[in-house]
Amino acid sequence: MNPYASYQQSQVLEASHEDILLQLVHGALIRTKQARELWAQGDKVKARERRLQVFEIISYLDVTLDRENGGEIVEELEALYAYMTREINKASRYDDMEYLAPVEDVLHTLHQGWKDAVTEYKTSQNQQKTLGGPQYGQAENYGDMLRG
Repeated sequence: MNPYASYQQSQVLEASHEDILLQLVHGALIRTKQARELWAQGDKVKARERRLQVFEIISYLDVTLDRENGGEIVEELEALYAYMTREINKASRYDDMEYLAPVEDVLHTLHQGWKDAVTEYKTSQNQQKTLGGPQYGQAENYGDMLRG
């Protein structure tokens, strides 16, 4: 097996859900930029491949939303994903990657927002560990720890 592929696989298997989300959004952002750059350079075949990859990532993000428990944030994300999908479809229909410009803007904003949220979440998790509070899944045993 290719050592780099093995490394990549272990990175994904060991990553938290938050890190995978960030990687997916960042991957879509990079591929959107690449599609537009490749198109401008005249490499239409590769540009179309990148556009398809962006579509697949956004579709995956959409189908993995927790619609039962997500509340308002899920509704907002659904709307963003639907908007980006429409723009990607326009880029496909009219064979013009400039329709991806607003997708790139949304992905950039979304990536920065998720990055900030994940950083804040991880900081709060680390503070909880530092303060010696119960770890996730240990709350039911916390009283036993105090008594014993």
